[in-house]
Amino acid sequence: MVNSELIVLGLIYFKPSHGYIIKKNVKHYFGNPHYTLNNNVLYNTLKKLEGNGYIKGELVTMEKVNKKVYTITAEGEKHLIELVAKPAEPGIDEFDFKVKAVFFDLIPQESRIAAVKPLYESKLEMLREATEKKDEYGSFMPIIAKKVLDYGIIELKNYVDFLEKLME
Repeated sequence: MVNSELIVLGLIYFKPSHGYIIKKNVKHYFGNPHYTLNNNVLYNTLKKLEGNGYIKGELVTMEKVNKKVYTITAEGEKHLIELVAKPAEPGIDEFDFKVKAVFFDLIPQESRIAAVKPLYESKLEMLREATEKKDEYGSFMPIIAKKVLDYGIIELKNYVDFLEKLME
């Protein structure tokens, strides 16, 4: 499940914004045009972040309408860095991980490595197992099943490569 706190706090870190702009920017920053942040989640997250002192809202008149524009506080920046630096669980959803990775520039390399390493090791093991399966059963597999396995191996290799680049 996507960490709405990370998304909202991170977008406000990039640029102070009101709710509608945050919602609109989700697909631009995180590379998934199909993901939307529903209003219930967005405004509850804003309320929670403001209540915790991570963001500060200020009413601003825009186009004859008052909008609450949020900025991140020093405490919010600290919390954002903690969220980003937290090690990724091996079973993390790919989109959830990419959301986290968008903010890796905020943390030093050693923290980035620590955040990526559990996922990297997990994917490396999956790649090893898939390759062994292909070596052991590939000659007996139906053509389409083998093609699916080959594609899975390619995807795992690409993902491992991506994770290696994040740790550089």
